[in-house]
Amino acid sequence: MERYTIVVTEPIHEAGIRLLEESGAEVVQLPPGSDEEDLVEVVAGADALITRGNIKVTRGMMEASPRLRVVGVHGIGCDHIDLEAAGEMGKVVVNTPSAMTETVAEMAVSLTLALVKKIVSADKAVRSGEWTRKYGDLMGSDLMGKTVGIVGLGRIGTEVARRLKPFNVELLYWSRTRKEDLEAEIGLDNVGLEELLARSDIITLHVPSTPETHGLLSEREFGLMKEGAYIVNTARGGIVDHDALVEALRSGKVAGAALDVFDEEPLDPGDPLASMDNVILTPHISASSREAMERMAVQVAEDILRGLKGAAPRSPVVA
Repeated sequence: MERYTIVVTEPIHEAGIRLLEESGAEVVQLPPGSDEEDLVEVVAGADALITRGNIKVTRGMMEASPRLRVVGVHGIGCDHIDLEAAGEMGKVVVNTPSAMTETVAEMAVSLTLALVKKIVSADKAVRSGEWTRKYGDLMGSDLMGKTVGIVGLGRIGTEVARRLKPFNVELLYWSRTRKEDLEAEIGLDNVGLEELLARSDIITLHVPSTPETHGLLSEREFGLMKEGAYIVNTARGGIVDHDALVEALRSGKVAGAALDVFDEEPLDPGDPLASMDNVILTPHISASSREAMERMAVQVAEDILRGLKGAAPRSPVVA
């Protein structure tokens, strides 16, 4: 039986490691905090690679790894991989699009509620002895009766819509492809992006990072929004222009933002966003439930093994 060497660039659930080892593979796990130089040292002898996104998989790296046949993404986003180069070199790229759908959708709804109810600010107030702020700036808003604009109606955007509907909200969506079946099932209105921005009280982002979506919300788009709109981003940081968002938050055009993703990660503690009381910040953990971590680890391990054995992967990005 052929023995494979599989490099895992960042920690994944032990169930995925166990599955690989039980198949007879040698698993090389890089320690937390490893960088591209650390990966280069070991990837030349690898048949496959599992990445969570913190280390770029470049053309040069793949050219220096002639044995590398499969790159598995523990998650959905592949913007850290040179997919064009992978295709040209005949390397298979797989991801785990179904493993984290509900988990990220739950996080988006949780952040939405925390934002409009000012839960994080209220927690800080109690801890610092500012109980009477409850009569002033800690007064939140109802989600009921609001208009929520969903930017991107893929797997995650759809599940966000399903979870928000019972709150008695009006749901708008903008997406590359119209989903008439979901419009009828859930009760969604398909609108253009400009109309969505102008009508929505809350805007939640669920599009991938592509050249077309980079800076999708910039100064012009913030100008189209309602005064006092809220932004929730569990997709990718580059979708929102950082400086334009900071200015919109300072001016009150945007009443608050909940951000799990950033242009540069980790976020610099000195970043203006970190000092704003109307901003909720989380360290890219939307998919980080125990259950989702296990699902992603197992699914990417299974597809890596399928690819190495010449079988068609279940979730191909490049095949």
